[in-house]
Amino acid sequence: MDGLHPPAVPLEAAVAVPVDIEQVEGTLHFDVAARVATAEARVELVVGPATGCPVLDLRQRVDGVVLDGQRLPAEAFVHRDLGGGSGAQMRVLDRVLAAGSRHVLELSYPLGVPDAEGAQPVAWGDGTVRFDLWMSDLHPGRYLEMWLPANLCHDRFRLVVDVEIHGADVAHAVLSNGAGEAAGPARTRVAYPPQYTSLSPMLVVAPTTELEIRRRSVDLAGRAGPLRMVTAALAEAEADVAACEDDIAGWLAHLAARYGPWAHGNWFTTVIWGPGRGMEYDGATTASVRALEHEVFHSWFGRGVKPARASDGWIDEAWTTWATAGSRYDGPRFAVEELGLGEDPVVLYPPHPWSRATPVESYRKGARLFAGLAHLLGGADRLRSAMAAWYRAHAGGLVSTDGLEAHLGEWAGVDVGPWFRRYVHGES
Repeated sequence: MDGLHPPAVPLEAAVAVPVDIEQVEGTLHFDVAARVATAEARVELVVGPATGCPVLDLRQRVDGVVLDGQRLPAEAFVHRDLGGGSGAQMRVLDRVLAAGSRHVLELSYPLGVPDAEGAQPVAWGDGTVRFDLWMSDLHPGRYLEMWLPANLCHDRFRLVVDVEIHGADVAHAVLSNGAGEAAGPARTRVAYPPQYTSLSPMLVVAPTTELEIRRRSVDLAGRAGPLRMVTAALAEAEADVAACEDDIAGWLAHLAARYGPWAHGNWFTTVIWGPGRGMEYDGATTASVRALEHEVFHSWFGRGVKPARASDGWIDEAWTTWATAGSRYDGPRFAVEELGLGEDPVVLYPPHPWSRATPVESYRKGARLFAGLAHLLGGADRLRSAMAAWYRAHAGGLVSTDGLEAHLGEWAGVDVGPWFRRYVHGES
């Protein structure tokens, strides 16, 4: 867990302790005729450095719980408040397990609306089904744990998902940023790279009759071979898919040349939805046309370098907003604007170690901070070069707020600490 696991939390009669998830194997069953979805999951985990009750999360109503072959009541795996704030509860398994011990947890449950703010249900049509992991960093519990058991966003683990679709009237596509293959007449198996965390995987299921899909390649700086692109659009997006594909290819080429090498293998996958959608994944996005540039940028900052903790998520939203502008920000891209130390303090980094969401102020206030840092460092190009050096030093890895502060100070020879203390940590 790279030393990033949060501390144990005392409970009434035990201690809640972090775990390291090594592998999750899940099956999502979609019975289209009956309009019923169910899931099973098998989790291989290792208890962290302290003995206690293991902690992970799943935002579904769990019916079956089996630990190391022993069936437990569903009440033995419920949400508990660990102090991370509203909605940030985690499931605590009511069994004391030894530090460093290995275990297998098996879960079964109906696949309903995840118990997390803004989550969407499985969408049933006339002989069809639509499904999207539809993650968000703005609300706790909105990563993989909506649908399958997962840890906090620092933990890397192997993930394999089987998607079964029965009773459909038409063929369905399974789009992802993993390696997908047919595993039977109605089953697709998707294996995700082992460096993925709970915020990395993309998975979309949609009828092929409602999709336009285009494929092409693009050459990127630093790559020996071309990057392959899949660009898919749902009909209601009313998108010019060829134009979107051209834009995405141009952004990918520019970002690789400006900031550094692509960190996500051989593919970039885009699924274009109607208005209101926009989420980044490792080398992938689901987004509206309006949000596409912002989400493509996140393949460098946000998923090319990932937040080590949820509290570090402000960095990629603030930086991406400063670089691309957008609806949550009223300034131009690459703004340079002096920022004194007399404005109201802002908390962009929630301090609690079990915090699980990115403050919405990260977009506007965070972009304002980067405009001030650009002024402090000597201009937009200087700041972009500093961030490119930071990206290249950490591409494919996890990054922290403290690490960014140290890097900018060392790179520019400027003490940025007072600005971080006031406009990131909220100190008066």
